[in-house]
Amino acid sequence: MSSRRPPLRVDVARTVDRFLGLMASEGGPRLRGLYLVGSVALGDFRPGRSDIDFVALLDAPASAEATDALARIHAILAQAGGPSLDGVYLPIDALRRTPETGAVLPFSVEGRLRTGEPCREVNPVLWRCLARSSRPILGATPAALGIADDDAALHAHALTELDTTWRPWIARCEAALAGQAPDAESDAADLERGVLGVSRILCTLATGRIVSKREGGRFVLERLPEEHQQAVWDALDARDGALERVSPAEMRVGLDTMRFLIDGAGGYQAPDTAPTSPDR
Repeated sequence: MSSRRPPLRVDVARTVDRFLGLMASEGGPRLRGLYLVGSVALGDFRPGRSDIDFVALLDAPASAEATDALARIHAILAQAGGPSLDGVYLPIDALRRTPETGAVLPFSVEGRLRTGEPCREVNPVLWRCLARSSRPILGATPAALGIADDDAALHAHALTELDTTWRPWIARCEAALAGQAPDAESDAADLERGVLGVSRILCTLATGRIVSKREGGRFVLERLPEEHQQAVWDALDARDGALERVSPAEMRVGLDTMRFLIDGAGGYQAPDTAPTSPDR
């Protein structure tokens, strides 16, 4: 049986091809590599809802001239429509070191290039996904890049994300719910984002793998007590587009489930495994 991956979706391939063409015509920096990560690489891309996440490798930090060209390229792509192309532009040597927290480099969010500010996506999760789950478009195989893919750094980052990103997020949501009427409704996308965002971190802590939100939800379903399972099912339904609105009570149940998962996160520890690289 072949282990080759299926071809890219037509809409994804079209956007990537347009990007590469613009890099040539608009004077973009020379790429040492281009790799798709995120939902495309993890098999959870949703047409009309998902972005195309990427890592672009450069010879050196982007110059002012190169950054201007990248800004033009992303602006043109945004005007053309289709999935947003969102990602980071990294000097190739940066991969050989543990990712620097708060690194300032060019990156795109929702189709717009951003510069002069820290990029939160430069972290051990990106390093692990690039090393073990990415989809190469051009350049060397991930195994040949010498990526500093470290278990301890990944574990520490995951726990920090739960405490510094998701616990405050829960508190903000609870404060917002306190002022709502009992018959009010919340966007189910918020439930999806929170419950599945935490779930995928728990899966990483337990397995060492970077997984999609959908796979993270399925992972925790097998480990949650019954009273917390419905929130995960609701979050999965929201991701599938089958649930658009939830009541304040349902949202509170989801927040309680998130807190339950975070409180137990310290007990998850991935086994020590040698880095692997799937067949390209």
